[in-house]
Amino acid sequence: MSAGIGFVLACVVGWALLSARLRRWSVTAPIVLALCGLVLGSTPDSPVHVNIKAGSVRELVEISLALILFTDASRISAHWFQRRPSLVAARLLLIALPLMLVTGVLAALPLFHGAELAVLAVIAASLAPTDAALGASVMDDERIPLRLREVINVESGLNDGLATPFVLFFIAIASAEGANTSVAAASVEAIVDILVAIAFGGVIGWLGGRLLNHAQARAWALPDQIPLVALGLALIAYFSTSAVGGTGFIAAFVAGVTFGSTVTSASPTELVGFSQRVGSLLSYFVWFIFGAAFLRPAFEQLTWQLLAYAALSLTVVRMLPVSLSLLGCELGRDDRLLIGWLGPRGLASIVFALIAFDQLAPSEGGTLVANVVTITVGLSVLAHGLSAGPIAARYAARHLPASSGETPVRD
Repeated sequence: MSAGIGFVLACVVGWALLSARLRRWSVTAPIVLALCGLVLGSTPDSPVHVNIKAGSVRELVEISLALILFTDASRISAHWFQRRPSLVAARLLLIALPLMLVTGVLAALPLFHGAELAVLAVIAASLAPTDAALGASVMDDERIPLRLREVINVESGLNDGLATPFVLFFIAIASAEGANTSVAAASVEAIVDILVAIAFGGVIGWLGGRLLNHAQARAWALPDQIPLVALGLALIAYFSTSAVGGTGFIAAFVAGVTFGSTVTSASPTELVGFSQRVGSLLSYFVWFIFGAAFLRPAFEQLTWQLLAYAALSLTVVRMLPVSLSLLGCELGRDDRLLIGWLGPRGLASIVFALIAFDQLAPSEGGTLVANVVTITVGLSVLAHGLSAGPIAARYAARHLPASSGETPVRD
């Protein structure tokens, strides 16, 4: 175990040392860590062995997602919408996201005959969230209008948290159908778990924000210790909710929203910076696990149906709902295409696939979910990672007046 952690950390150090040069070639950390996992841990004689059924692996993966959900929600929070109301971001979250679930299921129906509808819904919901980290070249490129980058950032920061209840609900239904138990009882139990998580997360985030405001107003806290508050609250929300049977992911997300909306004594971005770096480090382990445990089995079982769905998921299933949701907004065609294409699938999808694989037997669709998500995420890592830089350059070349990054995108 310790040797395996050492190999992963060596890969992380290597990426850090070469990150600036690799970024010029649009090579992202997920690409590097997934390839390291594939090379070092995907065969029986590999130096690193990853057991995805192990509790430690599952916990590490879940904690990394919980931290990212909390930090993204805190950083964006309600303040973003209060300061800079965005009809575009709201439409992507409230209209495009549900439409992606529907189109994802419709695209899967003719390809995966015999699969339960709930399993197809798990696949669609798992692949609905996006990960802006895979398009980092665009997110950091000042030639792209700042407002457009913010819209993409807000969408990717919140849609994983909004998709989580759907994923877990559909997994509960699929598990009940596979075990021939009451679907109604499973639905009620899943809804109760979600409501418990919302209540716990809301209280923890609000109370934590209020206490921080109080402490900072009276100079009770050392400035260099304050970032620990956000990290602690994220973990408290996750572990305490999980301990009472609720859904820790949802609690962490809701806690992040309420914490970011409650804190007035400091910028949420500054407060969660440390937690975000911890979450990023843990996410590198997840990408290594993805390469070591998921990629080779999925490609060994690759079929044209899997490949076709992955291609549809990255294009039609994403871009059609985005286009429909943005009807009536004063966005140029290139703006809509950029938003539609920049929907890379990443960490959240991997975690959802691992949960489905763990909770659903192969006969119940667990293997199908894992394979579909793996192929889609694998293609997304390459397609979105490698295309981000050239797309940013092409966009800037076509819109030179907007290349300063200050031209707003009108709602």
